[in-house]
Amino acid sequence: MTTARRVTLSALAAAGLVALGTVSASAHVTITPSTTAAGATAVLRVEIPHGCEESATTGLTIRMPDGVTDATATGTDRWAAEQAADSVTWTTDEPLPDGEHAEVELSVRLPDDAGATLVFPVVQQCEVGEAAWTEVAEHAEGHDELERPAPVVVVTAGDAADADADPADAAATAHAAHPADSADTEAAGATTDTGARDPLVTYGAAGLLAAGVLVGGAALLRQRRRQP
Repeated sequence: MTTARRVTLSALAAAGLVALGTVSASAHVTITPSTTAAGATAVLRVEIPHGCEESATTGLTIRMPDGVTDATATGTDRWAAEQAADSVTWTTDEPLPDGEHAEVELSVRLPDDAGATLVFPVVQQCEVGEAAWTEVAEHAEGHDELERPAPVVVVTAGDAADADADPADAAATAHAAHPADSADTEAAGATTDTGARDPLVTYGAAGLLAAGVLVGGAALLRQRRRQP
């Protein structure tokens, strides 16, 4: 076997392992946060990838870990949300078939401790049985090896104010942070506008002067014609 062929087969084998890892990870219930900044309000997107042993999904319950506050669930046309003191539950009258996936959302306030590991135990109810996504690995490296791992979010150091800020306020913030630059820009705009108006003023004055000369000449000519 040539070296080029061995390299090609090795690359294909590595790609196959990556693909298997991706499929395995995608088969889990997952939580994707809009931000992980400490103290920020995050929108958690919860994805249900399949049913329970080929049985359709009828509900989903997520328990809030310590330190997470202000949980607010969002319902959809299909899923009704119900909140309890430390959990959120979604239910549906239209069971989700095993071969389909769905997403639901909730917003939470993340704790102020950067580096905190937040475990969100999830129980998936189905028409027949349920699936408890509650397993926790002793080490982060072993998370993907679990059969039914609980979704995990790690809080990071960051500016919670920036994470919570409305993007529409960015322009006003920039203007307040650099007033001198804004003033220079406005002054430059004013100079440009004045320069654009100056030719009009000059042409207008020249036109009035020419009209005055014509009117004066016509009056002088009439006066001479009246003299004997």
